[in-house]
Amino acid sequence: MGTAVVSENSGVPAQEEPPGNVVAAQRAPLVSPPVPGQEGSAPSASASETPARPPQPTTTIPIETLSGRFIWISLWRAFRLQISSHEVLRSERKTLIEDAHHIVDPEQQAFLAWRRSVLLLVAIAFVPLTVLRFIEAFQGPPVPAGARAFLLMPAVAEALFCAIAFDQLKNWTKWKKQRRILFIAWALYMFAPFIVYLYPFRSAFDDSFKLARQATETVMPTIRLKRGDYQAGLGLVFAVQALVALGPKVISLMPGLIRASIVSKLLFPGMSAPGWLMILAAPLYALFAYIIVLLPYQVTGSWYFVAGNAGLLVAQIFIVWSGRVFTIPLDTAYAHQRIHRAWLAYILLMSLAAGFLVFGLYEFVTQLELGIIRIFSGVISFVSNVLLLTLICTDAIVGGMAYFRQRVYPDPMREQLLHESEAKLDRFSA
Repeated sequence: MGTAVVSENSGVPAQEEPPGNVVAAQRAPLVSPPVPGQEGSAPSASASETPARPPQPTTTIPIETLSGRFIWISLWRAFRLQISSHEVLRSERKTLIEDAHHIVDPEQQAFLAWRRSVLLLVAIAFVPLTVLRFIEAFQGPPVPAGARAFLLMPAVAEALFCAIAFDQLKNWTKWKKQRRILFIAWALYMFAPFIVYLYPFRSAFDDSFKLARQATETVMPTIRLKRGDYQAGLGLVFAVQALVALGPKVISLMPGLIRASIVSKLLFPGMSAPGWLMILAAPLYALFAYIIVLLPYQVTGSWYFVAGNAGLLVAQIFIVWSGRVFTIPLDTAYAHQRIHRAWLAYILLMSLAAGFLVFGLYEFVTQLELGIIRIFSGVISFVSNVLLLTLICTDAIVGGMAYFRQRVYPDPMREQLLHESEAKLDRFSA
């Protein structure tokens, strides 16, 4: 049977395409038969001759990917958990047939098209984020060259990942190859800021201690600045900067894992691993968010942080409720029904909580005079990291399930141990 496709101009499903051999026959160039009695006419094309191909269109995959129209399509796709099979573009189906002919399932084709859109949106978001990181690296007091090099590491890592993301857009049909490259690039980008703040920035200002003491004695002669107090103050300043830089990455870990678990469950509804990951990730997310919000709340005393944290905690209840059901094999229709029942409430609570946290972050940044630019970079970093982690974690979950599935083999001893453990559990919970 043919496959229903979507018209790229209107978004309305077009008529079904006939099977591949019929399409090839229909598209074969027509050869005019020889006209009897016209010996002096030009020789007709024989069956063995290959007719000249018509000129091919100049539009390529990179050009189409970066077109304004496809960017809008990707913006619509990326924030969803799954796209329907009829939303795959005609050009995407053609590319999948040519480069990934082993993927014939419409849902899996839609998954690859969804990944393509998510990666494009992440790559675009990393362009302004990289620029903001370079600006932040040169803000604040002057530091020695060694300390400046450490401060530039996150910006360099984000610029490198941005370049790799744009480069990998051409390999969206090659899932195995692309997911490995993206994982390595993400790991470098993720851990670069953590390495940065291993540098003891307080020791980089030892030479300026005498100048700071003289300035303090000039303004307040009765106060004598101590070296320990001076270094502790500098350490506190860089600790706050580390929190602002690392906080969005840490908080985005669990939402990305939760979204990835849902995407994996909708793609393979018979698997139970995504449901257990949701149950584990939700309470950890609530704990991480609570700990990270404590410092800015104590500095500002703003009720925005309390309201935002409360919204985050309550939202995790819906994820645990859905994850409990997802720990058993489900059919596709029931899996969609269960997740969409809780997902709307979860998104509503998370959006309200994010709004409160942004207002609280604004008070925190303005009170400490860290620069308003850090708010914009923090918001962009959180959103782009959630999308990126959804992509990375989905690849990891699907790859992990495939890895263990390929290594399953009959083992009577394991079966016996499993039955004994289940019998013990039944007796214990009776």
